[in-house]
Amino acid sequence: MSGTFRTALLVGLAPLVFAVVGVVIVDAQLRGQLQAAAQDRLAAELQGFGALYDQRRIVALREAIAYRAAVGDPAGSHYVLTDRQGGLLAGTLEAWPDGLVPGETEHLSIGGVRYLGQAETLRGGFDLGVAVSLERDGQTQKTMRGVFAAFGALMLGGALLAAWLMALQARARTARLNAALGRVGGPGGMAQRMPREDPPGTEHAALARNIDAMLDRIAHLFDAHQRLGNAVAHEMRTPLARIRARLDSLDLEDAARAGLDEEIRTTIRLFDSLLSIAQMDVEAGNTAGLVPVDLSALCEGLIELYAPVAEDAGQTVTGNLGADATILGDAQLLSQMVSNLIENGLKYTGPGDVITVNVQRKGVKVLLRVSDTGPGIDAALRARLFAPFARGEATRAKPGHGLGLSLVRAIALRHGATARAPETEKGFAIEVEALHFSARYQ
Repeated sequence: MSGTFRTALLVGLAPLVFAVVGVVIVDAQLRGQLQAAAQDRLAAELQGFGALYDQRRIVALREAIAYRAAVGDPAGSHYVLTDRQGGLLAGTLEAWPDGLVPGETEHLSIGGVRYLGQAETLRGGFDLGVAVSLERDGQTQKTMRGVFAAFGALMLGGALLAAWLMALQARARTARLNAALGRVGGPGGMAQRMPREDPPGTEHAALARNIDAMLDRIAHLFDAHQRLGNAVAHEMRTPLARIRARLDSLDLEDAARAGLDEEIRTTIRLFDSLLSIAQMDVEAGNTAGLVPVDLSALCEGLIELYAPVAEDAGQTVTGNLGADATILGDAQLLSQMVSNLIENGLKYTGPGDVITVNVQRKGVKVLLRVSDTGPGIDAALRARLFAPFARGEATRAKPGHGLGLSLVRAIALRHGATARAPETEKGFAIEVEALHFSARYQ
């Protein structure tokens, strides 16, 4: 049961709860009124018979009760008239029920039917008993309860139906907003805006408007950041090139010149990496220009390329490459990503360590894992591992600027893949999970 449905159901059931309380109160009042009406009927019968006795004495009273007994009472009442010795003079019963005290009203059961009865001793010592039936009152109360139950069932059904319809409507609106928000992460995502299907002034319309305003602000900030990064990177390459040209005109020792050239090349590569990361962040998830690439074959070529370099340093680069590992990608970018991971492994491990490249298909996904048996990374670094310029204390002595894994993440995002650093018992590993080529067309 969804939260929306539960909320709508509670709103729908609230009136039903109040209605049930009202029914209980009405039922109690109805029962009291029917009881009072029965007592009034009983009192009227006794008063009428008492007046007849006072006016026309016992003979007339006996004849009246005998007539009632002969023709029957429409309301089902019972009458008993006895003499001074308790002998039956007239009545609808052979004898009056035991335990009835003259002058007191009692609830009786005669023939399985409930009655309200009372006995009175008339002047002259005659006993008169009258019992009025409560069967009709019970039927009335039963009928009313049936009406209340049917009305309650209709209210409950209406509440459930209203809750279901409200939940469907709210779920559909939420699904449309979620779908639109999901497209924000796709190609051209920052240009996506929320659907405006709700009337102006409603809560969902205000929510869509606020989300659009937030996306506009994010897009503006992102564009500003992108323009600034591109401008800095491009503008800095020009003065660096000029510095390099001027170095050619200076009379410097070869060692000094080589060191300066290397510093300039490193700085240019830094700006190139920043430009690449910014560009791929913009194109994240965009499949335009991507083609099927066999990731296993690509990694096999890179392993063969780096194996001699690793062997010279006493290290080993090996692979475990599965079949059917084709993804939609850019071969040059994927090669750069895997190269970065292998080079990281070579840079931060020592003689005797092994760098392993695994490529396996798992269902609709292809998993690339590059791991090593080196010392691993600082625990504090793991949370910001893919951030630009993130470097641990143990790696600061190594050359580089901390952009390698940022570039790996950017290339993964460009291919709609995810990059992560799983926990390992020993060493360090990076996993990149991408969608298999065939799954994109299912």
